[in-house]
Amino acid sequence: MTRPLAFAPTPDAATHFRLTVFGAVLHLLEQRPEACADLPFLVAYQAEIARLTGRDTAPRAAEWSAALDAIGTDAALPFSRLARAGFTPLARQLLATLAMIEEDPALAYLVEPDGGLPTLGGLVAQWRTGAEGDRAGAVRDALRDLEAAGLVEVADPEALRGDRRLRLPGPLLDVLAGAPPRLDGARFEACAILPQSDDWIAPAMDAIHPLRLGALIARDPARLVLVRGPGRNGRRMLLRAAARVAGLDVLIVPQTMLTDPVQWRCAAATAHLAGAMLIAAVEPAPGETLSIATHPLFAGPVGIAIGASGSIRQEGLATTLAIDLPLPDAAARARQWSACGLGSIAAELTNLSMTLGNIACAARGTAAAAELAGRPGVPIRDDVRAAARSLRDARLDALASPVDHSGEPEPLFLDPRERQEFDALLLRSRHRERLGADLGNGRGVRALFAGASGTGKTLAARHIAARLGKDLYRIDLAATVSKYIGETEKCLDRALSAAEELDVVLLLDEGDALLARRTDIGSSNDRYANLETNFLLQRIESFEGIILVTTNDVERIDQAFARRLDAVLTFRSPDAVMRRDILARQLGEHQVSAWLIDDIACRCVLTGGQLRNVALHARLLAMERDGGVDDSALRAAIEREYRKTGAFCPLKPLLAAAD
Repeated sequence: MTRPLAFAPTPDAATHFRLTVFGAVLHLLEQRPEACADLPFLVAYQAEIARLTGRDTAPRAAEWSAALDAIGTDAALPFSRLARAGFTPLARQLLATLAMIEEDPALAYLVEPDGGLPTLGGLVAQWRTGAEGDRAGAVRDALRDLEAAGLVEVADPEALRGDRRLRLPGPLLDVLAGAPPRLDGARFEACAILPQSDDWIAPAMDAIHPLRLGALIARDPARLVLVRGPGRNGRRMLLRAAARVAGLDVLIVPQTMLTDPVQWRCAAATAHLAGAMLIAAVEPAPGETLSIATHPLFAGPVGIAIGASGSIRQEGLATTLAIDLPLPDAAARARQWSACGLGSIAAELTNLSMTLGNIACAARGTAAAAELAGRPGVPIRDDVRAAARSLRDARLDALASPVDHSGEPEPLFLDPRERQEFDALLLRSRHRERLGADLGNGRGVRALFAGASGTGKTLAARHIAARLGKDLYRIDLAATVSKYIGETEKCLDRALSAAEELDVVLLLDEGDALLARRTDIGSSNDRYANLETNFLLQRIESFEGIILVTTNDVERIDQAFARRLDAVLTFRSPDAVMRRDILARQLGEHQVSAWLIDDIACRCVLTGGQLRNVALHARLLAMERDGGVDDSALRAAIEREYRKTGAFCPLKPLLAAAD
């Protein structure tokens, strides 16, 4: 007497997949008994199936399916997840048929006379016969359901319906077969390798901990978790650590997979079969809303790391949980520096207000810099600065260029009132974080440098950055301003976000081009120009870094922006005493008569930038003569500077020249 067929309980995913595929093979062999004669390799399949049952011959397909169903519905098995999602045994058998052909293309001859990808008509023909009679309609409905869920792809959608060839997406085959899914552009991380909750450093004391978030996700997975905040600040790490607490794997996908319907169906189906949390980092433009469609299988959890702008909308009834992760405070940064092995100098790095992820990158670069300097394991603050400077962000590099301040900037000559305002701005910038925490108005600093060209506005910006120990980036207006509606706002938002994360000083040169006064609306152009100014005013007000705006005409700056400023420095042309000091400093070692320098300082009303040009040209003339800078070289340089502007040189002509 033949003993009843039974399989060992709780098989792993690979074994369950193999047994399910063998069930599809048995069904097809019963539909085509002559196949073994035409396809001799099928004898090996029959022998392997018989060996698994401990019998001399392979069992009937119905008996095999009954034994497979008796195993139970282990939550970790992909086919069991499909069963709990409402997919019928027929739908699962059809999916197994497609999987078996992907695994062994020779098995396609059981469905199609010519082999290759199975057609809808071929699958209907081979699976329409069942215990309940003709079920051709049920087969077609099951295939439509599989296609709608992203479990099946149509290789040739233009063909007649019955001739359309179907295939199983590669990532889904990986999951069904018990292997990690390989999805182009995405990354799968098993639960065991995800960061632990203790590895996550909260940027603020009141931040939600992964333990609490993970417990919430485990209790109710059907939710959308939005984590807002600057990039590289632990947003995705929080989601990954929470997934580990919830016992979930993670599938990290790019933004395009959320918005493209075809890619979304495949990614969501893969996440469902793998029992994974789907995580993405998105960067919607200001005012833009990204929509995530509902999926027949996957209801969550979905974790989205997003910046301050834009929004996410998920169709359906998924619960949305919003979490804000601000820029890290001083205590969090100190913990991160210590965790990265730089605790010995963490106290010296408190003014570097970088995000936690950038701190980790800078710490790795610091170790390399110290080793290259012959001090392995003994980093200093200069190593950290060098490593931080090497952290480049494509969003910032595309729209701004670094201003060289590797050495000490040349002296900045200011009158007493300007010097007082300059020192106040430095003080405001040094204590911006503590002041913002006390007043609750953020840590951003906004300053306007107004004055004619050459009066020292850019030089003052270099001094600000150098005194604070930060890099200075000048925003390129040519790369920022776009003729297309909304593009200028997107560009500036990306640049400002990157500057916040890297803690660099931004210089918006000739800012009146972007922050000009709003006008009465006389045309659509006026409307969009005003909208652009409105956005810039709001974004600069919420900016968490230091931004310096320069202008040659302060009257053109919108008054709403002026009210948001923390400091306004007016740079005036130097007086005679300052002109003498600037010229003497710029000339360096020289042989110029003291009376000539005094005469130039009194008669030539030039800006600091013009005096620098004069000194450079005088040095150039001296180099050509292979001598030092003398009266003739300086006089020639002064006269050249006035010719450039088309003005009359006020110096008295030499008597020899008059003769």
